[in-house]
Amino acid sequence: MNRNTVEVIPAPRPVSAARAEEFRLQLERILSSPIFRNSQRCQVLMRHIGERAAIGDTASLKERTLGIEVFGRAPDYDTSQQPIVRATAAEIRKKLAQYYQLPEHAGEPRVQLAPGSYVPEYRDPGELPPPPIPRRPLWLAALAGVLLGALLPVSAYLLLSRASHTALDQFWRPVVQAPGPVVFGLGKSGTYTLTGEAAEQLWHMSGKTLAASREMVPARDLLPMPDRYYAVGDANSMVHMAGLFSRMGKPYLIRAADSVTFDELREHPAVLIGAFNNEWAMRAVSQLRFTFAMNGNAMVVRDKTRPAMNDWQVVDPWPQPNVTMDYAIVSRLVDSATDRIVVVAAGMTDHGTAAAGEFLSNPEYFAEAVPKLSSGWINRNLQVVLSIPVVHGASGRPRVLAAQSW
Repeated sequence: MNRNTVEVIPAPRPVSAARAEEFRLQLERILSSPIFRNSQRCQVLMRHIGERAAIGDTASLKERTLGIEVFGRAPDYDTSQQPIVRATAAEIRKKLAQYYQLPEHAGEPRVQLAPGSYVPEYRDPGELPPPPIPRRPLWLAALAGVLLGALLPVSAYLLLSRASHTALDQFWRPVVQAPGPVVFGLGKSGTYTLTGEAAEQLWHMSGKTLAASREMVPARDLLPMPDRYYAVGDANSMVHMAGLFSRMGKPYLIRAADSVTFDELREHPAVLIGAFNNEWAMRAVSQLRFTFAMNGNAMVVRDKTRPAMNDWQVVDPWPQPNVTMDYAIVSRLVDSATDRIVVVAAGMTDHGTAAAGEFLSNPEYFAEAVPKLSSGWINRNLQVVLSIPVVHGASGRPRVLAAQSW
């Protein structure tokens, strides 16, 4: 364990059979929720420490012991170099906070994992501390309370949006007002890594020698890694919009696109990031006017009102050394299959996707689209096509090429 980390281990206390069973039932509710369902590490660790706590055995809930018993680490492993227990526990704390933020879980028993501890705590709703009883307010205290309430994130954003009425505020309002957290679906990038002799050669090769030897790598030494990496531009796009939601006070969940379930899309508003690496995004825009397609070795934005037009395309986009112009489609619609609001921010490459996220978080950028939209666009589906200059691998300011609302 890191010397600067203090591990808190509460003294064990007797647990009644009835209370242990209630704890197990609540733990199953939590672990079967969409928030926990897609994280195997969190599932395994939470079940282990939950069962130990249910039987009152907390002495073994130490970082090193958990690393050995749960994650199969060697008895003498360095916890500072392999902080898998610490990292997984931190992820569990975040997921528990997200779980209890949802209104449908407000009345459930609480399972908590205090910072520095690997012992989950269980509390019935009746054991939760009651809300404080305010004293009889004086007029000054009442005024202070009103002002303090106005500073809360959601209230602040609503006041700001009423005052400013920016076009970007109007764009996001249906998403912010929809019940529940926003689900981000982030597209993944399929990659390969070298194994066997190729990996050993790579360790000793210079960059120049490797470049000259790429065609000599045998297929057996290429290991596909379809679910390990995300494009930097896609991540930047999400960060821009997640920051906007944080300022609005709107909670959100982050998922890999292939981990998002149809049930989640039916229950929550969604922001889908990426195009060809995100099947949910491609499905959402497939029937709309503007969509993506492949034309030989080129990625193309199709306009169904002008099917022969191929002006908006990127040729030979991978590995993107020569991309100087990218294109993106921003869409907001009520999906007919889920009956929920969906926003898609998608570029042909991750340069375009990054710029789409900037476009959807910068009022000045978004305002450029408004003159191209029909009146009443605020309450309608809409699409915007963007062009994005790319200079030395960095995205420039997005420009609006076309827009439509219906």
